[in-house]
Amino acid sequence: MACECFCGIVKTLLAVDLRIALGLKKQTYPLNEWAEQYHEDAVDPEIEILDAHHHLFDFLNHDKGLPAPKFIRKLWYMQDGLHFTRAIGAQMPSLPHSFGWRLPMFPPYMGEDLMKDIKGNGKGHKVVGTIYMECGWKTPGVEPCMEAVAEADMVTEVHAKYPLLCGGIVAFVDLRLGKDVEPALIHYKKNPLVKGIRHGLAYTGHPLIADAGHCDANTAYDPKFREGFALLAKYGFVFDSWLFHPQIAPLADLAEAFPDTTIVCDHMGYPLGLNEWKIEEVFPEWKALMVRLAKCPNVMVKIGGFGMRWPNFGFDERPTPASSDEIAAAWKPYVLHTLEVFGVDRCMMESNFPMDKISCNYTVCFNALKKCVRDYSLEDRKKLFQGNARRVYKL
Repeated sequence: MACECFCGIVKTLLAVDLRIALGLKKQTYPLNEWAEQYHEDAVDPEIEILDAHHHLFDFLNHDKGLPAPKFIRKLWYMQDGLHFTRAIGAQMPSLPHSFGWRLPMFPPYMGEDLMKDIKGNGKGHKVVGTIYMECGWKTPGVEPCMEAVAEADMVTEVHAKYPLLCGGIVAFVDLRLGKDVEPALIHYKKNPLVKGIRHGLAYTGHPLIADAGHCDANTAYDPKFREGFALLAKYGFVFDSWLFHPQIAPLADLAEAFPDTTIVCDHMGYPLGLNEWKIEEVFPEWKALMVRLAKCPNVMVKIGGFGMRWPNFGFDERPTPASSDEIAAAWKPYVLHTLEVFGVDRCMMESNFPMDKISCNYTVCFNALKKCVRDYSLEDRKKLFQGNARRVYKL
């Protein structure tokens, strides 16, 4: 009992903001300060939103496979946010090059932070639920297939505290393990919030682009990966994947090989616009690839994610955030083509927060998406912003 009491005291002390305890300025991060410069009221506020894709981050407490122990991470968090993000960027240049120099994964972003973003200036969108998307978890000292399962437990706790959030979870398991992934799938199946599995296929091999962590150029064709993938239908899980436009064709091949598994292509297949890829040159190639993918009736698409750097619209490099009109103008050709080839019933809207926060705040993000589809009927917009996600993930 005494030991438990001591541990509780220590835990409480560690939870105190040490910057305040030491008389330092309250911790801030460049991303949050930048995003707060501009706000909008929600447009079409009567349309309910089920945010089909967001993340949560707490690098201080979450097992992300980081080499530094937690007390070292606490010291990192005590540093000024600007210097912290710049130091990380200098050590790992692929991170700011891929995710923006404000590094959205490093400011703590948990349930209370997402709720604040949803509220916005007090006139935010009518969000009726969200779906959590895995974002890297690696518990040390467990079987390889079980390294990420604690992430779903963490999200379940967030849902209990904030019932509006994380009504569905898309978890991770390394499908390259083949049939050895089954214990993790059995574990996930016991949690009614877990609706799907994501294994990223994004790959370029470029030293300045952050690829997905568990793939190479041929992962979608790998026999062991497909052996693990084949188990998803057995447990009724949807398959999500984020990828770049060169992986759209492999994803189509995967969908054709497993017609009974629902596949969700995240972020409209990310046409690349960085380094040797030029977005205006990639656009027609991406369009043709999406036409091919749309021929697979078991594939859905998430519309969003274009606030990140990979398409390279440059909103993250501006000294002040853009308006939803500016963002909608850039995203609209991609949104409309996706809707044209897939149809309204196979698309759903996502915030991809906090990753897309490098381009705008939460209200502006969904304002831009709403403006992209304003010419669609109210019935269709209800499907895009809520109904389809609810149906696909069986919420």
